Amino acid sequence: MSDYQSSLGNSGPEFMKSLYHLINNVRIYQDNNQLISRGVEQFKSILDKLTGEDDSSIHLWRGRLHVHGEKIPYSRDIANVINFMVEYFTQRRIGRIIFLKECRNALPENIPVLVRLLNDSVMSDDPPVWLEIKLREYGFSWVQIFRKQDDKLSNAKANLEERRYEKARNTYIHAVETVKEVAQKVSKGIVGVRKARRLAQNMVDLIGEDTSLMLGLASIKDYDDYTYVHSVNVALLATCLGKQINLSDISLEHLSVCGLFHDLGKVGVSKGILLKEGELSVDEWAEMKEHPLIGVRKILMLNAPHKLRSKIILGPFEHHRNLDFSGYPQTLFMNKLSLTGKILRIVDVYEALTSQRIYRSRAFAPDEALRKMWSVMGKSFEPVLLKSFIKMMGIYPIGSIVELSDGNIALVMDYPEDSQKELPLLLLLAEDSKGRFIRGDMIYLPDQAMKDASPRLNIVRGINPAQLGIQVAEFFLHEK
Repeated sequence: MSDYQSSLGNSGPEFMKSLYHLINNVRIYQDNNQLISRGVEQFKSILDKLTGEDDSSIHLWRGRLHVHGEKIPYSRDIANVINFMVEYFTQRRIGRIIFLKECRNALPENIPVLVRLLNDSVMSDDPPVWLEIKLREYGFSWVQIFRKQDDKLSNAKANLEERRYEKARNTYIHAVETVKEVAQKVSKGIVGVRKARRLAQNMVDLIGEDTSLMLGLASIKDYDDYTYVHSVNVALLATCLGKQINLSDISLEHLSVCGLFHDLGKVGVSKGILLKEGELSVDEWAEMKEHPLIGVRKILMLNAPHKLRSKIILGPFEHHRNLDFSGYPQTLFMNKLSLTGKILRIVDVYEALTSQRIYRSRAFAPDEALRKMWSVMGKSFEPVLLKSFIKMMGIYPIGSIVELSDGNIALVMDYPEDSQKELPLLLLLAEDSKGRFIRGDMIYLPDQAMKDASPRLNIVRGINPAQLGIQVAEFFLHEK
């Protein structure tokens, strides 16, 4: 490797991030906006570096992006940028963009014009030909566009990605079925946990590959069997939180199983109480509060190694106990809560608050639920864990439906490159002629710390998806 190539360092990934932000920001702001100016400055600086000795290029080959001949690594911090740009190039049938050395002489104001041409080309019948004509009209001789050549490996990659999302869907559906099966069988006798352990291992693997995808799955709310869906969502959220605080894979597997079985004791509560609308009587509430203890008895009946049962008992027993030891069941012999119990307490309350329940008039929007939980931090929830959970979820958690300042409705897809989880990647949703919501464009909310008076697109509020008849998980999985 030459000294020049060594000096490029991380220029490729940074160049793609810079282009990604410009593509999204020019859709929102005028060229004189401060954000556009800063983006152009960054883009031009990296481009000048890349073309310091020779021409440079962005090349889509076999489903991966290459900048200046180097493949962009598929790391977590840039995964969404890569996915977006691969789709962006594919939609426009662009295989390669070459920046000639002469681009160093291009004026800064030419860059937003070029990006807008790239954006607009998708509307033409033949984007590469349309771009070639437009580049000649504008005198942009320093950039060349080449058509994408179809290749079997690109199709294979797309199929591989689809299989991964299909695996996530199937894992979720099988998890619901497994919890239901165990709940039904445990009332009649001993039942094994081999299937549940395999599902837990799949969850851990999938969360390691794409946490955002699994958090989106946890937004599923409309299945008929709420108790079982709730248990799967709790397992997903708990395992994601466990990963957030760097638990080992084996601990994550145990945590996932605890989530799946945390409400197993409800098999011992009468359906009349579980399905009752409105407040429970004193006697009914007393019976309901027995379910954690019943759950422990059921877990002890599982056909599982003693060591595993010992690892998955405490969490289900403690998941209704608060940090100050209020809640239930009350004991005289426990003076501290387990880590698993503290995690389950947080995710169980969050999942319950954001779900429609028969005893409550409405569900809380995700951001509203987090604020409510924050208000009792230190009393109900362990502060460090709740802060980690909120950091993981974001101000508006993945899967949230939000209203934007321009009146549009959008779905929060992810938080690329944002450790503070304040600037999400959004999927715009629009109503069709029948009043149903359909997919729109993907946009990235830029830095809000603006000094000028330009209009800024931002989130106004979170909305309960049920109010708009939106099933978040279907949009999320289809788009991802």
